[in-house]
Amino acid sequence: MEKPTEEQAYTILEELRINYQRVDHEAIYSVRSYNADLPGPQVKNLLLKTKKGKEYYLVILPDEKAADLKLIATQLDSGRLSFASEEELDALMGVPAGSVTPFALTFDKQKRIQVVIDESVDHDDTVGFHPNINTTTLMIAFQDFIKVLEKVEHKPIYVQI
Repeated sequence: MEKPTEEQAYTILEELRINYQRVDHEAIYSVRSYNADLPGPQVKNLLLKTKKGKEYYLVILPDEKAADLKLIATQLDSGRLSFASEEELDALMGVPAGSVTPFALTFDKQKRIQVVIDESVDHDDTVGFHPNINTTTLMIAFQDFIKVLEKVEHKPIYVQI
C-alpha cells in the first residue's frame, strides 16, 4: 500500500478549501526536544495501543500537557495503554516516529485508529500538524481540522486528559 505523502496532505486541504499557514523548520521528533517558536498553540500527536494491541488511539493534546497513559486509559475505559512501536506506526499510519499526524489517517483504510482529542484543545484557535513529514507544520483552524477528520472518515471522541 502506498505511504501517505506531503502532497496528499495539501490535496486534502485544497479539496476542502482550507486555508493554512505553512512553517518550515528543522525535523521535529518530539515536542519536548524542540524549542523553536511556532505560531499559535501547538499539539502533540501520540499513537497509543491497548496492551494486546487490538485497539489503537491517535491522541491529540496540547504540547505542554503530560500524556498520563493511566488517566487516558481510564477516560477511554480501556485496559493499560502503551505507545505503538515504530513497526505499528508504519503498518497503521505509514509514517515514522516523529511524523505522526492526522493527515496520515488516509493510510488507515481499515479504520483501526480511534481519534481522541483532549477537551482542553481550543476549538476557536488553530492547531498545527505535520503534512506527513516532520520538517513542516501546517497551522489550520480547529474547525477545519474537524473537516479533515470527516474527509478521512475518522470521527473524534473528546476526553479530559
